[in-house]
Amino acid sequence: MGAALGTAALAAQPVRVTVDLSFGKMMQPREHKSLAHQLVRAYGLNRKAKNPLALHFSALALAEAEAPAMLPADGKWRSWPDLERVAAPAAEQWPAERLVWLSPDAEAPLLELDPAATYVVGGLVDRSVVQHATTDRARACGASAVRLPLREFAPRSDVHTILNVVDVVQMLAARHSGRSWEEAIADHVPQRFVDRREREERQRREL
Repeated sequence: MGAALGTAALAAQPVRVTVDLSFGKMMQPREHKSLAHQLVRAYGLNRKAKNPLALHFSALALAEAEAPAMLPADGKWRSWPDLERVAAPAAEQWPAERLVWLSPDAEAPLLELDPAATYVVGGLVDRSVVQHATTDRARACGASAVRLPLREFAPRSDVHTILNVVDVVQMLAARHSGRSWEEAIADHVPQRFVDRREREERQRREL
């Protein structure tokens, strides 16, 4: 994989991030609809970023065949500007050596964004906690997997690590736009995650 670049170079070479929509069979109908809403929000928020990601939706052929409710119902996504639409799953579209799956189950943290890589966000809603779903996909195609560096840079190192598509895209876009990981994570990790850990800590002290 190519060397990671600084903020100035990233501005000239937008980092490619794809939301892979090949997980439809792992979710329930209500979760399909939730994901459709998340795709709309992730796309819109990325466009507002100071330095937007090169955002892709991949595995669209599978999504339309197996779980079309995962896609925004009005169909406008088909003509959204600043979005690349890919029929094939990420594992078939890009070389394995350039694919980096983002997974809470991965051991290594993502510390620097690499413009030579394609970062893959699994199209699963955060209610669908399917352990190792994304690391298994990475392993199956010979790609690498990393986790967002929550342990290293979140307001609490023990915050819940299962994030939805919107949170992941926002953190990546913020880092891509020059924010530090501390800032990107603090701005976009759900506050309820921090509150829950603080509440659990108070309860342990009171025992």
